[in-house]
Amino acid sequence: MMAIMNFGVADSWIALGKQFLSLFGVVLLALVIVLVSVGLVFEFLNARHPERKIQKGRTNKRKWKELYRAPGSLAIIAFCFSGGLFAQMKGWTITPFALNWWTGPLFLAASVVLYDTWFYWIHRLLHCKPFYRFHALHHKSLAPTVWSNHNESLTEAFLNQAFYLIIPFFLPIPWQMLVLQKLYDQFSGMLGHAGFEHFASPAGRTPFPLASTVFHDQHHSHFSYNYGHTFSIWDRALGTLYPKYDATLESFEADKPKA
Repeated sequence: MMAIMNFGVADSWIALGKQFLSLFGVVLLALVIVLVSVGLVFEFLNARHPERKIQKGRTNKRKWKELYRAPGSLAIIAFCFSGGLFAQMKGWTITPFALNWWTGPLFLAASVVLYDTWFYWIHRLLHCKPFYRFHALHHKSLAPTVWSNHNESLTEAFLNQAFYLIIPFFLPIPWQMLVLQKLYDQFSGMLGHAGFEHFASPAGRTPFPLASTVFHDQHHSHFSYNYGHTFSIWDRALGTLYPKYDATLESFEADKPKA
């Protein structure tokens, strides 16, 4: 990675292309590792705790169809993330702050909040009639599984992930924090689609702003609610929070097995 950062300004287009493809390959490999490892962990947890299933009367039989879409989705994600990171490393963006004890947490938090805003409004856009054709594939999974996260069209994947392509041009976030955010984004996306609520907590309901697995699962089962990613702030402010969300999550807290 440092070799890419130190690559000369006057490099040829071919050399730049090779450098970008090297970074793209590393990012894509990391995404595949996260997909497989996180997916298997949740498959194990779900099998061990069937009582944590959110939609108890509905079964998803589309797992292999969902996995079929994953390579294309991961390639788009890797392209967007690698593009933004590469541009920052080449000095084509605003200069990022050096990583230290305060810049890391500050810019990571800012970027996560900005991405949640981006995701909410892109998600609302994809539910509008002219754009829903790009999102319809994702909603074929009425009862999502951990593999449903990447069951999406290439257009939807690009719209969701273009944030990472452009954010280095507007936010001076250290590249290490951008990598950390992307890893969190991948994990939380799969967690949101897991179909089982393993981590129910009061932090996921009013007055706290965090979302949960129940939060996104209800989006798949009720369609016009719960558009956010990490937070429920926009949904609460604009009236798109599913009315029974807080009560449903609280019921999983009550049934949570004791350690």
